[in-house]
Amino acid sequence: MKVSLEWLKSLVDINCEVDKLVENLTMTGTKVEGYEKRLDSVRNVVVGKIIEISSHPENPNLSVCRVDIKDEVLTIITAAKNVYRGAFVPVAKIGATIANGKEINKMEFKGVVSEGMLCSLYELGLTSAEFPYADESGIFILEGMDDEKLGTDIKKALGIDDIIIDFEITSNRPDCLSIVGLAREIAAVLKTDLKFPSITYNETEDKIENYLDKIEIQNRNICKRYIGKVIKNVKIGPSPQWLRKRLVACGIRPINNIVDVTNYVMLEIGQPLHAFDLSKIHGRSVFVRLAKDGEEITTLDGVKRTLRTVDIVIADEDRAIAVAGVMGGLDTEVDQNTTTVLLEAATFNPAMVRRTSRYLGLRTEASNRFEKGLSPYFAEVAIQRACALIEQIGAGEVVKGAIDTYLDIQQQVTVKADFSYTERLLGVSIPQDEIIDILNRLEISYDKEKGVFVVPPFRVDIADMADISEEVIRIYGYDKIPSRVYMGNAISSGLTQKQKMVSDIRSFLANSGYYEVYSYSFESPKIYEILKGYKLDDAVKILNPLGEDFSIMRMQLLSSILKTLYLNLSRNIKDIKIFEIAPVFKKSADKLPEEKLVLALGNAGQDFYFVKGILENLFDMLRIKDIEFSSDHANLNLHPTRSAKIVSKDILIGYIGEVHPDILEKFDIQTRAIFAEVYIDALLEVEKKDKKYTPLPKYPAVERDYAFLVPDEIESRVIEEIFKKYASEILEEFYLFDVYKGQQIKEGFKSYAYKAVFRSKEKTLSDDDILIIQERILDDLKKYNIVLREQ
Repeated sequence: MKVSLEWLKSLVDINCEVDKLVENLTMTGTKVEGYEKRLDSVRNVVVGKIIEISSHPENPNLSVCRVDIKDEVLTIITAAKNVYRGAFVPVAKIGATIANGKEINKMEFKGVVSEGMLCSLYELGLTSAEFPYADESGIFILEGMDDEKLGTDIKKALGIDDIIIDFEITSNRPDCLSIVGLAREIAAVLKTDLKFPSITYNETEDKIENYLDKIEIQNRNICKRYIGKVIKNVKIGPSPQWLRKRLVACGIRPINNIVDVTNYVMLEIGQPLHAFDLSKIHGRSVFVRLAKDGEEITTLDGVKRTLRTVDIVIADEDRAIAVAGVMGGLDTEVDQNTTTVLLEAATFNPAMVRRTSRYLGLRTEASNRFEKGLSPYFAEVAIQRACALIEQIGAGEVVKGAIDTYLDIQQQVTVKADFSYTERLLGVSIPQDEIIDILNRLEISYDKEKGVFVVPPFRVDIADMADISEEVIRIYGYDKIPSRVYMGNAISSGLTQKQKMVSDIRSFLANSGYYEVYSYSFESPKIYEILKGYKLDDAVKILNPLGEDFSIMRMQLLSSILKTLYLNLSRNIKDIKIFEIAPVFKKSADKLPEEKLVLALGNAGQDFYFVKGILENLFDMLRIKDIEFSSDHANLNLHPTRSAKIVSKDILIGYIGEVHPDILEKFDIQTRAIFAEVYIDALLEVEKKDKKYTPLPKYPAVERDYAFLVPDEIESRVIEEIFKKYASEILEEFYLFDVYKGQQIKEGFKSYAYKAVFRSKEKTLSDDDILIIQERILDDLKKYNIVLREQ
């Protein structure tokens, strides 16, 4: 909610800078999103007076103006036709900026130098809604100026040098959706008084009974209170400039004096009002009822809308004339010919207003307030304030009396006082007198005789001592609660094995340079027109989806990884390493779907072997040893020759590989991408549960590098199986560190380079010891036509 600081200052004395004010309000629970100076981009524009006008010597369509800005007289050229000698105008001096950010420079027009610019409404970021006397097509001729204001900053001269504060109002505080409500909060924080707007006015001898017979609420569940007042001798016209200025500052477009008063009171008091042209109402009765099925109404925005039987309407004897709580009807609109007005203030069912607003796709300032749940108290105060304003600006005369249909009169809420409860709940001792003072500043009084706190009718969110205590501490200051270290006996539950594994995986991948991503658990079925190997019949469908794009639960993580890769690549990020640990879902024979936790890795800018190395290190960290990477798989989403399945003890662990080019093309990814998925439950199954510690070795290790010539059709796992065969003797460790194909390698072969680490627990190894194992390995490799490279 955007609020004018100038408006707030008219209701409460603010004796601090705006920075301190917003900090204090945020700390007391009235959160401030930010603030800005109104028309902050307009700078160095001042009030000037045209003292001389002549035609340009070379161009008769241009006028050369001599403009007095108090300290100097400027020569300014303009093409506008509405300027005249003696006119007060906004002058943008050299170096000034206007609303669109443009800087004004000295310019020459065929031999005549222009030392600034005369500004229009548009160039100042203003509209004729705020200044209806101004000519939108010409220079803004200022009214109400005199020579004393020459050289004055234009925003100050027009009274628009305001600061706009943007508040975030929580749904439980509808009273703060108003200037008065926020001013009350400020008064409590700054320990000053609230100056409530005047609600006094005079009434004519003419009575409301001469205009209206009754206002009937036909269903007590749809409306608690409906008040009607009649205004006669209405004179439709523009509102005073001070009123228009405040409306514009808060984001409301001025229309005419009657409509502007209803909007002004809505912002000020928080209660929406509506004005009907009484002469356009059929009959002498008004009804608050449910709409008939298919009933139509044309709302003020000119759109014909079809209503349902769950929508509340205001109706006359023949038809609906307003959608209650949302928008009035065009048939009873206040216009230039209106002379008599029916002014309404009501309290509608908040849930029904919200449903109607959503159904019609029509969210208004009024519906935003009604759906929060307004107190019936506001209706009476708001309509009285509106009548006072109408009389104040001379827009009409208030007819004597009101029709107030009030069902289920709101009872005074009291809370039994328990000062010790406040101390126990807050953990801080606040003197009783200070508690009472804080609550009084919030208009919550203490009845000492009855021992209760009396809650004001506008505070619908207070029901018990917990609420009272919250009010106390937020004004007293959360920062005043002393810090304590609490001691206690916690139940030691710890993490499950699965939770610990997931936590270890997250830490490992983060330390390896990967970023974790999160994606939605639901997706579009269209994704399976791209991905292969999945059946839509296996998908878990959502009963009430947000739309088709979120209509099923995901069966894989590949699509979300590819979308994230695309998003980063499109922002010119080339080196990408991401992972996600999330469940995937599939129908099962049971009522509940099958849910499987999956780790997915996505890479761009690295190759297959980099990701394979990351996984091998991950498995090693998890103490999972017997891992095999095999190209014998049928994962159609991966490249047929640059991918592998991951197996341990005949259990499928997951897949790794380049994403199939056809799929990359569908996701508009122009580079190779590596994807890996690992099944967490499978890792748990093959993880070594027992930990065995061995003493540090006494004898040194001997390292040997081997480069093998390997036929193209032979996988690396064949070599590794042979190495494993002799690992139990003196071969301690081995791993692949290079793969090469090039001119030095004959056709049909590739080069695999392995590092082997030899160590004995009993002695220092000699070359002969190593040679024995080496010869056995080489002999076994020859069976697969694998030999050592000669160079």
